[in-house]
Amino acid sequence: MAIDINKTLVFRIISIENLEDNLKYGLYAKKHPKKKGSFKSIGSDDVIKRRDKAIVKCYPDTVVNEYVPFYFSVRTPMLFNIITGRGVPKKVPQEDIIYLVCKLNELAVEDFQWCYTNGNAASEITKFYKKLTRIDDKVDWHSVKTTDFRDDNADGDEDRGRKKHAEFLVKEHVPAEFIRGIVVLNETKKNQVEQILTKFGLNIPVSINPGNKFYF
Repeated sequence: MAIDINKTLVFRIISIENLEDNLKYGLYAKKHPKKKGSFKSIGSDDVIKRRDKAIVKCYPDTVVNEYVPFYFSVRTPMLFNIITGRGVPKKVPQEDIIYLVCKLNELAVEDFQWCYTNGNAASEITKFYKKLTRIDDKVDWHSVKTTDFRDDNADGDEDRGRKKHAEFLVKEHVPAEFIRGIVVLNETKKNQVEQILTKFGLNIPVSINPGNKFYF
């Protein structure tokens, strides 16, 4: 699948409770020694602990949780687990989860230490890359874009779930100025997010579930 780097977006899902601090301080890696603000975790404790130790193979002196993670995909198995309570400490209502949207070509620059993966960064078999050369082939874009991530998916791909979670990682911190859009589930949350943006004097576009592709 041909990928236009200049049009490719990456997505970070967060609790809406984290938005104000993300706008004020930017996005911090979990293990950043000087991270600011409060943070409500919505992911699996087990996966988060694995990421504390998972080596970033193209920068082997670092681990995954030293990076701010983004997905290339939306409507992920991770989101499904969070809203159903599967493998997470507490089920979170879908409307309380929002997407922060960034542009790949603005993050994959010399100002940041970055890399990307061909699947969930906590998996031992996942590969890491620090050049965008042949990203078309290195990431399984069909798995990224499909909505069929079941173990018994129609393609018979038993590795679908891992590949759906292909990631883009930025070391330590991403300033809030790189947030180019926010996606929410409904009009109520759009109004809530826009009130927060107004408080910070920001004019970031807020979209409601474009194409009905972001939420379940």
